[in-house]
Amino acid sequence: MSVEFQNVVKRYGRATAVAGISFTVESGTLVTLLGPSGCGKTTTLRMIAGLELPSEGRIAIAGRDVTTLGATQRDVSMVFQSYALFPHMNVLENVCYGLRRSGQSRAAAAKHAREGLLQVGLKDYEERQPSELSGGQQQRVAVARALVLKPSVLLFDEPLSNLDARLRRQMREEIRELQQRLGLTVVYVTHDQQEAMAVSDRIIVMNAGRIEQQGSPRDLYERPTTPFMARFMGESNPVRGTVRRLDPEHVLVQLGDSGIIVADSTATEGEGTVAIRPEAIAVEAAPGPAGALAGTIAKASYLGTHMEYSINTAAGDLFATCPWVDRPFEVGNKVSLVLSSRGVIVVGR
Repeated sequence: MSVEFQNVVKRYGRATAVAGISFTVESGTLVTLLGPSGCGKTTTLRMIAGLELPSEGRIAIAGRDVTTLGATQRDVSMVFQSYALFPHMNVLENVCYGLRRSGQSRAAAAKHAREGLLQVGLKDYEERQPSELSGGQQQRVAVARALVLKPSVLLFDEPLSNLDARLRRQMREEIRELQQRLGLTVVYVTHDQQEAMAVSDRIIVMNAGRIEQQGSPRDLYERPTTPFMARFMGESNPVRGTVRRLDPEHVLVQLGDSGIIVADSTATEGEGTVAIRPEAIAVEAAPGPAGALAGTIAKASYLGTHMEYSINTAAGDLFATCPWVDRPFEVGNKVSLVLSSRGVIVVGR
């Protein structure tokens, strides 16, 4: 079932948390609201759930206007950051809770709850207490409790923030697999860019209550349209460069004494902001090939799988990552930087 926002505004007194946003979540897709703290993403999610009502605009779920309806009048379920399990109830009772409140008999609720636990891989955990579960298992119980209500839309509010890095990776894969297998419409909130890219069909990036850019994970990473997007979606080095159009599909980006041809059909000629991804910088011993950018190592850090360098260049100070750790460059070494065109992005004037 689809979710549609039309010019939605949310104010708290004189403060505007959400400033006139419009978007559509297509049925059967997972769309992530992504952004820094205070950008309005959680407020937006709570307006979908009916926990907050908009000050202006229209919200529709499955084509039905729900703008003024409360949470109990909307066909949505929400998985909270804290999981919100009842500590005095066992796993089966927790999953049954919403079903019993909706009027199902004890037997029917238990049957559907067991089906839900089977879907999330917790078939044999019915009698356990929440305190006897790991963080990942508690999260699965919360998902099962939401799923058994068969909502039109399933909402996730920072569901993995309480888990360690390895378990976060495992759980995000499980959430994505479950969403695709069941054809769920999901709206997911996180501040973690990698998490958003791993689970999403589409990402809506919010900044200061507005939508900064929306699109597929690849679009947002490879084609950011603003300096904020270039900084926020992964690491990047914002520098000033000069852009010259070569043909309808390519431009020449001049960075100091170095020039590189970039595929870009929309960039405007002249001086502008250019984002360079750290992984697009190949660090080589000086003197390097013709057209390379000369630099001096200012900082060097060993991180096991790769080196991180801060490098002084004529185009500005650049941050680069390098997979070659056997013979790292030392602070003060002269180097040459060869840029990959795929990681050089013209983002604005």
